[in-house]
Amino acid sequence: MRKSFLLLLVILPYLVFAQETTYSKVSPYTAHFLSIYNQKTPESTKKIQKCFFVKSLNNQSYVNAFISLNENADLDALRANGAKINTQVANLITAQIPVQNVSQISQLSDVKYLQIAVPVRKRMDKARTTSNVDKVQSGLNLPTPFTGKDVVVGVIDNGFEYGHINFWDANGTNLRVKHVWDQNLTGTAPTGYSYGVEYTTQAAILAAKYDTRSETHATHVTGIAAGGDKNNGNTYYGIATDADIALVSYNNNDQSTDNVSISDGIKYIYDYATSVNKPCVINMSLGTHIGPHDGTSAFDQVCDGLQGKGRLLVGAAGNEGGDNLHISQTFTSSVPTLKSFFTFYDSSTLYGETDIWGDANTTFTIQVVVYKKSTGVNVYATTALDAATTNQKTYTLKSTNGAVGTISVYTERNALNNKPNAYVNVDMTSITTGNYIGIIITGTAGTTVHAWADDWYSYFASNNVTGWSSGNSTNSMGEIGGTGKRIISVGAYVTKTAVTSTTNQSINTSSRETINKITSFSSKGPTIDGRTKPDITAPGSIIVSSFSSAVLDSADYKDTFVKKSTVNGTDYYYGEMEGTSMATPYVTGVLATWLGVKPDLTPEDVRSILQSTSISDTYTGTIPTTGSSTWGYGKIDAWNGIKQIVNLSKIDNVEIKAENVLLYPNPTVGNFSIFFTNKDSNVKLAIYSISGKLMMTKQLGNVDTAQESIFNISDFPKGVYLVSLNGDLHYKNYQILLQ
Repeated sequence: MRKSFLLLLVILPYLVFAQETTYSKVSPYTAHFLSIYNQKTPESTKKIQKCFFVKSLNNQSYVNAFISLNENADLDALRANGAKINTQVANLITAQIPVQNVSQISQLSDVKYLQIAVPVRKRMDKARTTSNVDKVQSGLNLPTPFTGKDVVVGVIDNGFEYGHINFWDANGTNLRVKHVWDQNLTGTAPTGYSYGVEYTTQAAILAAKYDTRSETHATHVTGIAAGGDKNNGNTYYGIATDADIALVSYNNNDQSTDNVSISDGIKYIYDYATSVNKPCVINMSLGTHIGPHDGTSAFDQVCDGLQGKGRLLVGAAGNEGGDNLHISQTFTSSVPTLKSFFTFYDSSTLYGETDIWGDANTTFTIQVVVYKKSTGVNVYATTALDAATTNQKTYTLKSTNGAVGTISVYTERNALNNKPNAYVNVDMTSITTGNYIGIIITGTAGTTVHAWADDWYSYFASNNVTGWSSGNSTNSMGEIGGTGKRIISVGAYVTKTAVTSTTNQSINTSSRETINKITSFSSKGPTIDGRTKPDITAPGSIIVSSFSSAVLDSADYKDTFVKKSTVNGTDYYYGEMEGTSMATPYVTGVLATWLGVKPDLTPEDVRSILQSTSISDTYTGTIPTTGSSTWGYGKIDAWNGIKQIVNLSKIDNVEIKAENVLLYPNPTVGNFSIFFTNKDSNVKLAIYSISGKLMMTKQLGNVDTAQESIFNISDFPKGVYLVSLNGDLHYKNYQILLQ
């Protein structure tokens, strides 16, 4: 009897505290949410507010979700269960769904899989020269300057000052921000969407003024991509200075920013660009690490489906290049396990999560333990769960278990990629000194697993225990911007290490950053399916761009303001930031200038141009033809890229909006070029002195689009000459100065 009683005490924690409620056809993250939501306790309510986004509409609670459907699915059945459908791409939709109906909707016969949204988080003067943007903006050796005119730049972010002077035209008379969707507000939503408020006139946009008064990230990002303020000699303008701008303000609480609302924002901006018949490039300086990191997530599939000709998407690689957020193992018969400990960034917040993925058509087991370092034993262990089987368990730990709190483990074989997936969440109120929360993953020889910590609350560490693994920054490209198959993913390198704020604070990063090197934080590839990521790098530290005046007195930003500019009696501000969040809009702006040449560029076109024109130097080292896991194809070269596109336009017979004939450089010291932007025939060139003397004549005959001819007049006396071009279609006279 005594032996049986002791056995009962050993197994009692599993019998009493493992919660067995099962929610089928939902992701592990969704099951975790439902498990907490259905507890209906004050503690669970606090956890919901901390970790998830639940929105109240007409006194009913909703969550955003991706829903994968069968062919020819009956959408009315979804609507009958309260679903508000927003975006549809093939058999994937985004929707707002009543929380009380999540499980019920997942059981509909036409629903293959349901996953609620996961949270995502935020991840120019000197910089323009480094990537030859200044040559593009000046039109050097190009048919015309390219500044994003007749192109839509979209930004999905938070912290906009809609009327910042950086977002007006050169004359300061027309706001270039044309459409805004603020997803935070309740009111008149855009057509086809069930939430937020839309502004479509200059008056309405200016009246709204800000989306939030606590953030400026979006104003900074938009200024890099499309800022055009050159008033008072300002040098902190951006790349596509004449582009139209469309903005989506996502939910402004860190926990409420999710990948579903971002998907809706992408479609909204593309739809606007289509309505005005303009090409479009969208910027996303955001990220998360919940997901397979192989391009098969619902978000990546939606993004792949929305992109195409004249529809580009640019995402941040992430700022985790120096963080220990990742562990992986290819198992062998001698090494069948992978073990690591949760380590918490803030000792007062003992919260963390990890998302673990195995190879398709394989499995692994996952177990969570409380490990006591002094004895080298596990003082508590959950059940070892098969990751390819649906399991949804929550364990409540008491002080006798070496820690107090909850451990939740959810597993399944993912419906979108057939991979085993385990999501682990730990939420402790206390951990006994000398104890650690660890995960133990076991697999069969030849199989591989990858795990990512949230890297917001926690990361992986070995705690100097033999046999336990520290985290690394390999495969640290984030979901949202870093893993999609068509998204252009951007890493960051350094162009400046010091700046002085308006409060006379010296901001200096030289102790950790070196000019022209990759930043210490830029995330690294490749993706789990072996693709090169990032695709490209761009300046991301230190970058000065527009700041929202709403944060002028914010303690978070007061020492990062760099400049105040007064225009027509109104003060506008500029400040510094760094991150792949800054490198990403740099590339967005460059691609906007490229779309100005060839409006039907595809993501595949862009990747090919990056591969053949990007800069490699002593800092990048030799870039393999397949790209680098740190640099992608190198450092972006806006000018050489756009020159290649001019030639593509010639091949595709695309009209370039410019003068028919251009002469440069002028003045010259000897050589000058004639660039023809349209075909002509029987073309003759003649050069006359200012007194009318014929100095040179040349028959050029038939000329083609984008043809360039070079002439040498170095043996002429210095002075002014008249250059005359005469053809069947065009006639042009120039004055040129020989110095």
